[in-house]
Amino acid sequence: MQDHRILESSIHYPSSRILAAVPEDNYHTTMGKKDEKAATGSIFLGVDEKTWGKAGTGWVDYIPEYECTGGSTDPADRHCPHTLKDADDMGLPHKGREGRLLHVNLASFRDPLCPRTLKYMFTKATRPQDLRVRVLQQNIPEEDEDCLEGYCRMMAELRAETGGGDTSSGGPPGSNDCPHRDQVFIHQIHASEAAGPTYARGLIGIDMLKAFEEKKISQQDFCMSTDSHMDFEPEWDERMVEMWDLTENEYAVLSTYVANIDQLGTNLNGQHEVPHLCMVTFTSQVRTHATKCARNLPRPKLTNAIWGAGLSFSKCHAELKVPVDPYTPGIFDGEEFNRAARFWTHGYDIYTPHRVYVLHDYPGSQHNPKTSGWGHGKFTMEETAKGNARLKTMLDMPGGESDPEKALVMKRSKYGLGDRRSLDELIQFSGIDLRHRKVTIDGKNRCGNIQWVPFAEYPKGVNYIPRYNETTEDPLDVPYDKTSVWYDPQIDGVGAGLVARAVKTEEVQDQAILEREKADEEAAHAAHEKEAKELAGSDLHKEHQALKEMLAAHDSESPQSPEIGHREVISNAAAAALKAEHLEEVHVFPPLIRGANGGIPKGRFHVGPMKFMAKHGVEHLPMQIQLSIMIMVIGICAAVIVTTGNVGRMTSKSKKRG
Repeated sequence: MQDHRILESSIHYPSSRILAAVPEDNYHTTMGKKDEKAATGSIFLGVDEKTWGKAGTGWVDYIPEYECTGGSTDPADRHCPHTLKDADDMGLPHKGREGRLLHVNLASFRDPLCPRTLKYMFTKATRPQDLRVRVLQQNIPEEDEDCLEGYCRMMAELRAETGGGDTSSGGPPGSNDCPHRDQVFIHQIHASEAAGPTYARGLIGIDMLKAFEEKKISQQDFCMSTDSHMDFEPEWDERMVEMWDLTENEYAVLSTYVANIDQLGTNLNGQHEVPHLCMVTFTSQVRTHATKCARNLPRPKLTNAIWGAGLSFSKCHAELKVPVDPYTPGIFDGEEFNRAARFWTHGYDIYTPHRVYVLHDYPGSQHNPKTSGWGHGKFTMEETAKGNARLKTMLDMPGGESDPEKALVMKRSKYGLGDRRSLDELIQFSGIDLRHRKVTIDGKNRCGNIQWVPFAEYPKGVNYIPRYNETTEDPLDVPYDKTSVWYDPQIDGVGAGLVARAVKTEEVQDQAILEREKADEEAAHAAHEKEAKELAGSDLHKEHQALKEMLAAHDSESPQSPEIGHREVISNAAAAALKAEHLEEVHVFPPLIRGANGGIPKGRFHVGPMKFMAKHGVEHLPMQIQLSIMIMVIGICAAVIVTTGNVGRMTSKSKKRG
């Protein structure tokens, strides 16, 4: 333990306050009694002093009250999240599951673990009869087992093993029925029609809106979105609801990169250690990055609007208001922060779960080449480029829509931003400089204690789902009311209906900045072309060997390292790229979707468009395999060049002899 602890690098809305570092002797005097430390929990900020300074690294105490007060004792500074109002409770208790269904959404691509996920989900639930599961299944029917049929087969096997009984034993003894079969809804599309995770989740969102119109989903039900290769702790459904209730926020969304299944039934490190999302990096998009951790939290912790697709748990009005954007085929990087921004501007807040009840089978899913083959789907690179530009437009990132009027229409559309909080407020709260592609606007680490940002609730209440034109997807709830960030008194104060709206001057980027960004992108592109031409004569094999040795060494690092076990685990390739950051002079470029707008990320191994990788899905393979393929291709090219040269010389000699 260090001689001095950093109390915290605190973020207070609307202004920032930094609490001074406190010597350890005074640490608990400042925060309270020493034996209260375990009750409040602690948060790991990281070790990157270069970016965050000393005050933005190490461990800090979690202060739940800070989320309302921002560290101030002035009652005027106290702002707490909105709780459920009597007018919106639909006659239901304000807490608990009574009268509420739990809807679970799964996107599955040729996943043989999907049936097992359903089995664990139902057999370990306290109230399996109240579950409703929607699976977007992308299979090759002749080759892949149907998720529901596989689940029924497993339940029959379980019934034979146990003699039958309740759901946990496979159902009634001697029965041929499949327990809860009618509670699982399969939306089947052929694997060849797949277009990536956002497209799949977008189709589920459309299904949910249809079910809502058919009164099969209530805004006050609970909704959970996760993957199709999961496991669950016993009584997971009740525990998730109880955990959500602890936020005391009707707009809470629990989200994280969930732990691996080997932690099932485990109190990690004996301190209820959980993953904590709070940082991003920039690739072709903005991407969740460098997962941190928290320990012994007494309740879910408010985050700086960082959302993970692996787990999202909320009231269903959140899923109905902020459905996944289906117009982003082939997108991987960028989907998570885009949805986080949309959630947050609609008034929703992202929380880190303080306990682990849903777990992910990372080895079982990532080691199966079938489940990562969606890159062979129906989408084109042009469609992916449009999707990338769309995401950048929503966040004011370089490379988005250049026409301000069109950009504003897109932001206000069905899959655009909300109108409860502004994008400027999001940038200040998250600390991420989206407009200039920088991970921080002020060098302050927002992984620690942060204050909730107030907003005015929609006048029609939390359960109201905004309406949009089915064809244009333009908003129908116009004119905007005075609580909306889109409100314009010159337009919304008179008349009604959808009218043309002038773009506010502050929403238009400075032309000099745009020209400078364009010049930077062109310079980066030229540099990468030069690197590609020099690749053939480089020491590439030695660098690959260095990377291979580094990866092996990294895997054997001491478990006492604070960063170990908290890296993001989206894919083997992403993990390898993160590990490679530790090597000097060896940088692995992030996964790219070719043809996207915006600059090409810097990378020593960049080799031009590499269309063969995009076409054949090689970019979804583990990094070691990708590197091996690159070496093989370069070797073949070199062999062709050498062979061509030898043939040319032999031909020349033959002519001379003749």
